[in-house]
Amino acid sequence: MPFILSQFIEACRWLGALVVLAVHTNNMFINLADIMSAPHAPPVYAWWFYSAFELGHQAVLAFFVMSGYLVGGAVLAHLRKGQGFLRDYFIHRVSRIYLVVVPAVLLTLVFDSLGRWLFAGSGVYDWTLFKGHFSPTLLFASFLNLQGIAFSYYGTNGPLWSLACEFWYYVTFPLLLLPFARHYPPAVRYGGFALGVALFVALSIPPSWFRFGYILWAGGAFATLIPRAVIRSRWLALGLYAGVVAIIRLTVRGPILEAYPWLPDVTDLLASCLFIIVLLAFRYGPLEGFSALRPKFHKTLADFSFSLYSIHMPILIFARAAAGEVFGRDWASELATPKHYAVAFSVMGVAIVSGYLFSRVTEAKTGAARRKLRALLDRIVPLRQEARQGIEA
Repeated sequence: MPFILSQFIEACRWLGALVVLAVHTNNMFINLADIMSAPHAPPVYAWWFYSAFELGHQAVLAFFVMSGYLVGGAVLAHLRKGQGFLRDYFIHRVSRIYLVVVPAVLLTLVFDSLGRWLFAGSGVYDWTLFKGHFSPTLLFASFLNLQGIAFSYYGTNGPLWSLACEFWYYVTFPLLLLPFARHYPPAVRYGGFALGVALFVALSIPPSWFRFGYILWAGGAFATLIPRAVIRSRWLALGLYAGVVAIIRLTVRGPILEAYPWLPDVTDLLASCLFIIVLLAFRYGPLEGFSALRPKFHKTLADFSFSLYSIHMPILIFARAAAGEVFGRDWASELATPKHYAVAFSVMGVAIVSGYLFSRVTEAKTGAARRKLRALLDRIVPLRQEARQGIEA
């Protein structure tokens, strides 16, 4: 992967996680109902555009595309090279997801239990949004990565639905392509394919975002096969993407949305295709330029963006319940004042620091977890030396 593309993806990862955090923080603490009817300071309009302009949804779409590009693209590369890859692939994918998801679910259990006990008077945990979400069944389903697909999410951690979708894309995508992996014996190829089809069908039956998200994720994967940039100018590709996203946000709403309920799927597909065009522009464009992507802080922030995304919601809800207990149940619903912004930005800071600390005992240990899992599998099912050499090639 070209270095500049890697830098761009790292910047997108942490900026996307920050956008999602800002959107959810805004929903919890900042009421801008008068943004169109009363004068505000320029920073307020900037915050409104950043946090209330549906950019969080676009960030999630971009996450799906980038995940497909990186993970699914690697699967396609192995297939084209005729390499055996399944063992190491699943070691990498399972450890990547579960090393974060399981602690995130347990952290949600802790925060939600404390919040319901300490701040019951705030009424936050009694919102309709969370009704029935504190059952042991949903807790167990989250450990199986079925939240948002076959079951509702556990507790207050709604964003984990996207990680469940991604996990099962990781699992099913290589299985569905195994018939093309001629370096594996027929029993593995067609048995794995049958398992992939069965999993895909079973996961597609419940009404969820799984099927549509798969289109976006697979689109990112197959984009790695495109041999050249669609638009060579990176600035033009970025400008086209940003302009179309802005038009979508301004037009796909109200009466238009009611008249054409299928339109969001079309616009999501359009935005994702335009983001793929941006990725290709960075992959095949000149190596120079975009010096703003070169500072090392992009990688530092990207390295805990997954953790931040995974745990920020129960932290925000806990803080919202605490604010309701201290300032009154209706305080956060009042029109925003400097006090609301001070609380909101403080909570965002706490969430970011918490995400970083959480990542030190989860994401940062991914390499060690993979080595231990590989050693365990080697003891249970030893891998032949020639097969190992094929994987490491």
